[in-house]
Amino acid sequence: MWTVKFIGGSTSKAVTPLLDALAKLNTDGGIWSVALGNHDWGKGTTKKLLKLFPALEAIDLGVAKKVSHHHRLSDWDLQAVPALRKFKWHWAYDCDESKLMQIVRGREMRFEELELERAEGMGETSPHSGLTDTLLIELGKNCPNLKSLTLKGHLDFSDKGLDALLGGCRQLEKLKLSTATIFHPRLSRIRLSPVCVDAIRARGFRMADLAPYSLKSSDDTRLLVSPAQFFGLTSMSSYTEVSSAEATTQDKIYPYA
Repeated sequence: MWTVKFIGGSTSKAVTPLLDALAKLNTDGGIWSVALGNHDWGKGTTKKLLKLFPALEAIDLGVAKKVSHHHRLSDWDLQAVPALRKFKWHWAYDCDESKLMQIVRGREMRFEELELERAEGMGETSPHSGLTDTLLIELGKNCPNLKSLTLKGHLDFSDKGLDALLGGCRQLEKLKLSTATIFHPRLSRIRLSPVCVDAIRARGFRMADLAPYSLKSSDDTRLLVSPAQFFGLTSMSSYTEVSSAEATTQDKIYPYA
């Protein structure tokens, strides 16, 4: 079992010639992990890749483009890639929740790592954009052995999703969420209550890896934000933003962060 990486340059390159060349080398089907560079993705590329690497367990699509546009990720479902444990993609534009479910559902005990960057619709008016609590709930339900989750893009998460994720994924060791987007900065948000923040920290995760996030005000808020932030709140039902710097400060003093 071994890993193969395709090195991409500053400009996009066709990946098909590389696959054709490797077809002559992978006679024993022993390649289990593939990492791509900056490659263009044709309509038949995914099927060709999976045919070449029948034992595929880990795929890093790098900044390969059009993977989602062509196939809606249906070629990565459980039936097509039964052994898949790790899925990474740093160019996940238009990789909305419905497409991502093709990868997540039915994995049960195998799936261990999910990493997406630029997970948002391309264009301010894109009707298909964003990852919500539904994804975190599905991960908690279907992937009990998930160890690492990194999501960056148009996120809309709350206690409901985070509670389900923590409750179902007891093996989770890494949790990083970023609401940084290009097209949807006003819609991307993580809204949490102090109780949920406490549960996240109790699992050993740093809130700096989820910041900035919006914290729901409560009597316990003074434990999680600065005095200036606390006394500046207008109502007990409002949210206040916790910056990365503030979260880092709190992580340092919290007993199990």
